[in-house]
Amino acid sequence: MPRHRFTLAALATLAVPGLDVAVARTFTGGGEGQYDAALLSDGRGAHSVVRVPVDAAAAQRLDAEARALAALTPGVRARLPFAAPVVLGAVQKPRATVSTYVEGSRLQPAAVLLDGPLAASVGRAIAAVHDLPAGIVADAGLPVATAADCARDVEQLVQRADSCGDVPLELVNRWSAAVADPALWRFRPVVVHGAMAAECVLVGPGTSGAEQVTGLLGWSALTVGDPARDLAWCLGLPVPGAPSAVLGAHAAARPQDADPTLPQRALLYAELELVRWLLHGLERRDAAVTEDAVQMLEALLASVLEQTAGSLGHDRSRPLSLAEVERMLDARHAAPLAAQAARSSAGE
Repeated sequence: MPRHRFTLAALATLAVPGLDVAVARTFTGGGEGQYDAALLSDGRGAHSVVRVPVDAAAAQRLDAEARALAALTPGVRARLPFAAPVVLGAVQKPRATVSTYVEGSRLQPAAVLLDGPLAASVGRAIAAVHDLPAGIVADAGLPVATAADCARDVEQLVQRADSCGDVPLELVNRWSAAVADPALWRFRPVVVHGAMAAECVLVGPGTSGAEQVTGLLGWSALTVGDPARDLAWCLGLPVPGAPSAVLGAHAAARPQDADPTLPQRALLYAELELVRWLLHGLERRDAAVTEDAVQMLEALLASVLEQTAGSLGHDRSRPLSLAEVERMLDARHAAPLAAQAARSSAGE
């Protein structure tokens, strides 16, 4: 049974001595039921959020997010063009964390347009994370991966996909070939958010009145790794041209780190979200989730066989254009890929 907002407010005052709670409201924040949460307001109108995890997995994510947010010192935050939550305090029994409330509305994927300012803002926001010094992650004791480590992680996931018997062999071979292509894995690891999805992005009016990214949530997977991971979800944006607009803005913001194979790796990660969803269903023995994943994998296979899914191979004669990136995802499976990326990031 969910904890009452007044109970959550009481826990918040234990976590943050002296916290003034004038109003407590039940708060979902667009989440997936991983936490009991309340939005707290003090007498001056300042807001904070208290969260209590509902299970051990949610508790692990909450702890990981607290460690990641602690790595975002005031100096680091000053380099970001958006806000991230600040942890104000915590208690262990029962486990509860209080953090600042970040203003903004959850990003609606259909609002990201080819020529709109929001696409450029999303690309620049992700690029700002990738431009952070890698030392902040290492100093916080968070994972630091090399390009070889990233390739190895993908290889292990593909092996798990192969061993479960529910993934078409053609897809396993497609992903294995991508892992084996050394040209795809010649990139410089950077700070990555690690759990990017539309649900993590908050938007609101900027100084010019146009919509822009005002905040990023869900920092539990902060690491040094492959920047393509943070861009995989963008390939499922539904408006034609939006994926290429986001990737283009990201590339323009980071000219010093030109990465011609990033689009292929982003597509690879997006497709592998279906594998993660399948494995999630198998581990939980959830027939509905498993069947959902199997159907989407079959749709992806059809696109691959019809040569509409885009190539994961690196054409050494030229880099992939952004227009070609947009055509990578066939309309029949682009939206499901984005949906599963969001589910995976949310830890359903």
